[in-house]
Parts: sequence; C-alpha cells; structure tokens
Amino acid sequence: MSWFSSYPERSVRDIRDEYDYIIVGGGTAGCVLASRLTEDPSVSVLLVERGSLKAGWLSRIPLLSSHFASDGSSTHIVTSTPQEHVNGRSFPIAGGNSLGGASKINAMLYTRGLPGEYNAWSQAGREGWSYGEIQPYFIKSETDLDQDPQISQSIHGVAGPWKNRSYSKAYWGHTAPLTSLLDRIIEASKALGVPYVDDLNFPLHPSHGCAKMHFNIDASGRRSSALTGFLPPDLVTQRQGHLHICTNTMVLRIDIQHGEKGLKAGLTNDRLSGVGSAEHLKEHDIPVMKDLPSVGSHLQDHLGVALQYRVPLHDSVARLQAQPWSIIKEFFLWVFFGMGLLLGPVLELSIFVQTRLFDSNFRTVTPTPTDEDSSLPMNLPDIEIMPIAWSDAATAKAKRNGGLAFLVVILRPQSTGTVRLASSDPRADPLVDPAYLSSTHDRAVLRQGLRFGLRLGEQTAAQGYPITPHLIPPSEGDEDMDRFVRDEAQTTYHYSSTCRMAPEVEGSTMGGVVDDRLRVHGVQGLRVADSSVFPHILSTHLAAATVAVAEKCADMIKQDHSSD
Repeated sequence: MSWFSSYPERSVRDIRDEYDYIIVGGGTAGCVLASRLTEDPSVSVLLVERGSLKAGWLSRIPLLSSHFASDGSSTHIVTSTPQEHVNGRSFPIAGGNSLGGASKINAMLYTRGLPGEYNAWSQAGREGWSYGEIQPYFIKSETDLDQDPQISQSIHGVAGPWKNRSYSKAYWGHTAPLTSLLDRIIEASKALGVPYVDDLNFPLHPSHGCAKMHFNIDASGRRSSALTGFLPPDLVTQRQGHLHICTNTMVLRIDIQHGEKGLKAGLTNDRLSGVGSAEHLKEHDIPVMKDLPSVGSHLQDHLGVALQYRVPLHDSVARLQAQPWSIIKEFFLWVFFGMGLLLGPVLELSIFVQTRLFDSNFRTVTPTPTDEDSSLPMNLPDIEIMPIAWSDAATAKAKRNGGLAFLVVILRPQSTGTVRLASSDPRADPLVDPAYLSSTHDRAVLRQGLRFGLRLGEQTAAQGYPITPHLIPPSEGDEDMDRFVRDEAQTTYHYSSTCRMAPEVEGSTMGGVVDDRLRVHGVQGLRVADSSVFPHILSTHLAAATVAVAEKCADMIKQDHSSD
C-alpha cells in the first residue's frame, strides 16, 4: 500500500539520450538537488535511484519508520571489515535504499550544529562555507512549525518544504508534570554544570547544553522526509516534462569522457568511473581517468556506547511491547488526530558537552565566557549523550521493566577509515573499514564521556527517579572502561568525508576530492553533494547539514549555468 496514490516514474527504456543534469542517487541530497534544479522549466534532469519508491504508510509513522523498528526494506546494509580495536567485530553500515534515502529511516533529528563547525571550514580555507554563508540554506529548506513567522525568519525558515517541530511534552517518561524522566535528566544535567537550551538550532546558545530535539515531523504528525518535502507527487507531476525519475536503477559507471554534467548525491563506487587511486583502480582492471587517491579515504562516523538502565515500564518504548493491544489505540490516535505514542521518536532530548571543561567530578566548568562562544571552532562539543527510551533491560525481566540507555557518542573522532572497491562488479558491495578507535585519542575521550554518563545516571537517581543500572562498566578504571567500549560500541550511522572538500594533494590521500564549489578535482562536469563532502565529520547529527549542502550546491550550479 502506497501513501501516494500514484507517482510519476520513468522506465529506463523511456528516458532521453541527453539531459542537462544527471543525479546519481535519489537519497536525501538527491531529492533536494532534483527539486531545486528543475525550478527552471528549461532545465532537464534525470534522477536515478538504486532502490524503489517505497512510499507505504509505514514510511510516514514517526516511531515505526525508523530503521531500528522497520522491516528493513528501505535500508541497504553493508557489513564492515572486522574492526581491530573493537574485538574484531564487524558493524552494519546502513544507508537508505529508496527514494528519499536515509531521511526516510533515520531518527528524524533536525540539528544544524554550532556556527563554529562551519567557521572551522572557512578558517581552513573553504571559501563560501562559513556559518553566515551556509545559514541561509538552512533557513531556505525548512519550515519550523514552532516558530512565529513574524519574528523568526532571521533564524528559522517558515516557508521551506522540509518540516520540523519540537514537542512541548515528553512522549516517553511523562509520569506527571515536572516529574517526568526527561525533566529529571534535565535537572541532572544542570547539576553537572550543563545548562538547558531552549532551541538547539539557535546560533547564539552556549557551546554545550541539554536540549529537547527538533524532529522532521509535519503538522499532521507524519515523517517529513526529503521525498515528501522536496519531491511530492504533485510537484513531480507538474514537472514531469523536464524531471524524469528512475527507481530500481543502478548506475554502472559515469562516462566522464563526453563532458556530461553529473552529480553524485549518494554512496556509490566512484572508482568504477575511473576516478580514484590509480594503483587501486589498476588492481581491478579499471581504466584510470583521474588519479585521485583521496576518493574513499577519510571515512568518519560517530561511534556510540550505551550505558543501560532499568526504569518504570510506562517510561519506555517497552510499554508497547508489553501491551501489544495498545498499539491499536495508538494507531487510531495517530491516523485520525496526529497524536499518541507513535508520534514520538525514542530520542527526545540530547546533551552535548566538551570533555576539556570537565573538573575532577565530571562537572562542566567554564572559566571564561569565551569557553561558551559557539562561534569558535575550539568550543565544539566532543561528546553527545542521547537518553534513549529503550535498552536490553526492557526484556531482561519478562517485560516488567522499561529500559533506558544513555548512548555516549564521540562527536569529533580522529580515527579515519576507508571505502574501497571489492571488485569491478558494480553490484558488489564495497569494502568499508571505519577503523573505529584506531586513534588513542578517541578511546580517551570515550572514557571521559562514559564517566560523565555514569554521573548523569547517579544524578537522575538523586532527583528521586527510580532508575537502576542494568549494564554499565564494572569500574571506572581505564582497563574496565576500554573493555566495555570494545564489547558495547555501536555505529550511529553518521558516515561522512570520503569525498571531502579540500585542495587536491597530488599522489596523496591527505588531500580532498572536491573543491569549494563541490566540483571533483580534475574532472569536468562532475560534482558531489552529500555528507561525504564534509571536510570533517560534524559534531552533530548530519541530516540538516546534508540538505543545506545540497541547497547550496543547487545554487552554485544555477550560477555557473547562467554564466555559461
């Protein structure tokens, strides 16, 4: 059953011989690019997506559409190589596998990141990428349903296609006003020196804080993905004369010899087109069109480790498992009123901290006002604590308990991995090696983050809330902490920087893949526009920045097109 009654797609047999632009990958960024480039009716665009449309009603239910709760049909999973520093374990590397990509399966979190993120890009020489220069694209893409249109347009968008909102109350842990689990966690954070922030996306808030999240959910309570926001059926129907969309279609290679204008907007095996390390290409008998060793290097991800606790059943997603009949009631509330527990994602609150500001008791201390200046790259948070209304504790006591996890996530890892070809077969999955914890720096930061997370659990209990440990390290010694990390580490599916924006360094993996206008070095007519172009992984969730990058890329293409 499709949420859309019909959707205008094209068979490969029915496409044209030529287009002004071909977009490879109909994920988050690809949908944005296709929508913006076809605003001009004289411009023809072909959008190619490996997966299918997959617009069923389950794809719009906030709680059930996320990857962890879905049937997996909208997800493509590649198994990583065994990770040396994580007990030799392999990890699922998950990406979108339908039109709309990861925006249809992620946690719907709308976080822009601090101004210091983008000011760091600018200070490193990335012209046009300071926060002041990318902020207009955050505003252009969004409609913040919380905001007063009369006062918020300099900070938040009120007319963009991509909707987001926050919640005035918690959906998990709302036992009573001012005594909910999330309220207790907020008070516990304050006790540890972390202030509460009203709007996590306000550019002038402190560089660390605890905040309720914004979600990509529309006014009717449905997931707002890049597909529903940027390529809804009515828009695609209106533009079907110059916008053609092919799903269930794999791009085997990009022929760059003839100067086509192509955009990569998703994870593809770029090297099959002959762009990459010449040595690696020759290993697979692929003709070298451009020796660019940085392609597929600098892979980064946010690695997380969960501290697990038992909490009352009613404060956890486990209540729906323990009382399956209640799902019928909740589904009725969601369908007819846009209300109920199916509206609420499992993560509603997050805490961002800088471990360099911890005192000996893991309280955050800011000696000077400069330490709170969010515009400075030196003040970026390096740990995020995600209180998630689910853990293994929910099933440990025959569903009598609820589960809560404090997912401790390293935000600024120094470990970098690679994506390499497994063969010259375009249908073969690549070899993905995230090289988790290959940097001793990352292990040290995670230890500090876990110690802060343990204090957060203690402070939550001190607020009078019934929380008890289920799975935590046996001690706070380095050896026990490191063993716990090796046993419990997990991906957060935030992959970036394999086609990063930086100058080319000939013959070296230390350089970049694209220039400041997202053009692939030495390859005419080919750009990249997704999270892979980030110079370094952001200290936040990546979806909002990915959309902003695609918006900016579309504008740069239009500028170059008009000057041709």
